[in-house]
Amino acid sequence: MREGVLKYRREIDGLRAVAVIPVILFHAGFSWFSGGYIGVDVFFVISGYLITSLIIADLEKGVFSIARFYERRARRILPALFFVMLCCIPFAWLWMLPSQFRDFSQSFVAISFFSSNILFWIKSGYFSAASEEKPLLHTWSLAVEEQFYLFFPLLLLVVWRLGRNPVYYLVIIISSLSLLLTEWGWRYQPSANFYLLPFRAWELGAGALCALWLNGRSQASSSVLSILGLGMVIFPVFFYDKYVPFPSLYALVPVVGTVLIILFGSSSTLVGKWLSMKFMVGVGLISFSAYLWHQPLLAFARIRSLTPPSWEMMAILCIASLGLAYITWRFVENPFRNGSVRFMRSRAKVFAFSIVASTVFFASGVFGHLSGGIPQRVPEQAAFLAAETSNTNPRRAECHAEPLQTVPECTYGGRELGAIVIGDSHAAAVIRSIQYAMDDPDKHVLDWTLASCPTISGIRSLESGNPRCGEFVEYALNKSRELDRDVPIFIVNRLSSYLLGPNEPYLADKAAYPEYYLSQHFESRSQAYLDDMARGVVDTACELAEEREVFMFRPFPELKVHVPMHMARSLLFSGQVQRVHIAKAEYLERHRIALDIQDRAAEECGIKIIDPLPYLCTQEGCWGDIDGQPIYYDDDHLSESGGRSIIPAIRVAFEEKEGIGRPEPNSPASRIMSSFQLH
Repeated sequence: MREGVLKYRREIDGLRAVAVIPVILFHAGFSWFSGGYIGVDVFFVISGYLITSLIIADLEKGVFSIARFYERRARRILPALFFVMLCCIPFAWLWMLPSQFRDFSQSFVAISFFSSNILFWIKSGYFSAASEEKPLLHTWSLAVEEQFYLFFPLLLLVVWRLGRNPVYYLVIIISSLSLLLTEWGWRYQPSANFYLLPFRAWELGAGALCALWLNGRSQASSSVLSILGLGMVIFPVFFYDKYVPFPSLYALVPVVGTVLIILFGSSSTLVGKWLSMKFMVGVGLISFSAYLWHQPLLAFARIRSLTPPSWEMMAILCIASLGLAYITWRFVENPFRNGSVRFMRSRAKVFAFSIVASTVFFASGVFGHLSGGIPQRVPEQAAFLAAETSNTNPRRAECHAEPLQTVPECTYGGRELGAIVIGDSHAAAVIRSIQYAMDDPDKHVLDWTLASCPTISGIRSLESGNPRCGEFVEYALNKSRELDRDVPIFIVNRLSSYLLGPNEPYLADKAAYPEYYLSQHFESRSQAYLDDMARGVVDTACELAEEREVFMFRPFPELKVHVPMHMARSLLFSGQVQRVHIAKAEYLERHRIALDIQDRAAEECGIKIIDPLPYLCTQEGCWGDIDGQPIYYDDDHLSESGGRSIIPAIRVAFEEKEGIGRPEPNSPASRIMSSFQLH
């Protein structure tokens, strides 16, 4: 960054290129760059170094000004940011469904206050499929930096008069506390840990420490240390993935690597010479604009396509982001930054421009949010279909525990216990259907559901699984022994996902490694692993069956495509609704092992099976809608509409419990095919 009086270091711009290219390729979905997200951490260190160097230089001369500091930041960031945001609007207007446009509008509001990291922390996870379609998701890192620079210059201004050492030790203390916090955060608050400043401050602090160390000293040169640093930056790009707890102590690898390059990678070293090459410096100079452009391009490509864009398309968009970055750097970023734009020559005009532009984006965002994403933009049926994404259990947020949350004991219905539901998010999706099937207003259903947790006694979690799962299952088993034994338990799990891994295309890499284990830690989903898990499923179900009657749901069909969004987009883009389905043979193959395990439980200890298939499938296949009404709220969770469609199958279970008829599981009588069956 060529600002103020700071001596320009070409290798730092080259280091920016090393940071931005992996980020772009990671967001494009190229599996080789599975850890490319660490580029943001490299940016944080560089930013901490450069900004602190500028502040120190001004403080030593006695000319530091808060107003001048924020003028620099405004010139550096806002013109290019606002330009990219402006360019996003027409594509969002044309291609986004109301819920997406509402989220997009919320981004405008948050960016206006440099708080988009807080918005995305509240709204979603960084690595989720939905996040891939957020054009402004990447602005979270800008928010982290700007929040840091709201208080850090003031802190330096106050403490600097005490001498350099107090400043140095204060930054060490703050950074150390932040590092300890992030090591706690990935375990207990992973989303906040990723997005929020207190968990990221240590990375900016590492750069600040570099600036303090080099202040008044000539830069040391060490080819060995700088090569080690470059290796530490590049290694996680290829060997980390989205299942590595991050940030955490793992982040020390790229952060320390960046520090070593800053401290020892002078232009006379091999690393410094490589980073100072014309191409590397060129990419580094446009890296900020490239970072701004890449996410909107990739997100809108995913939004516009009914199928995942090809790798060729994503590669073209990666290159396009660099082309657009050069244009933005040449005609927007540089002119505004250098003061050659007439209405941005004075400080007062810079602040006026910033306030007016922020206000316009803020007002636009508020309007888009309050209007519900301006649904008038799209056909009414498309808006209706997309709204089914929200057709979920209205008490889900209250009653269904996410990983690391304490499991609440919610009840649905009257005062008397009528049924217990234990399971994961698939259980949470149908719990109200179980309540309705019970058909007794005086009785309630007890909700014991925890996200991503198989109902297996003794289950232990790896880092990618739910760390509370084993504790939760043991609690449920023990607590159930204290309850009325005449009350049945319903077990609902996405069992095949735990056995074989998820089958969504964007989670294909997760299928290779088990998330849970029982007797021993398996490195792959081997036959021994499957046998171990199968024994655990059967033993747990049989243990519960010793106390009370147990009903286990067959797996729900997994359609691999976000059903309501796919149907809505197909109508929006082609004028015709495209239904979603899989062949019944695909269902049977996918769930063959899970079905066999459930049959074993039924044979060994009398577990009763509830089969939703007759109500969700025809001979042609398993469908995502009934008569145009989506029955899923994503690709594998039944919506409230889908849950209602299987109430007859659940009602049979209660009739069996009361001894009415007692048809055999899966017999024609138990299926009650009536009008609820797909036609």
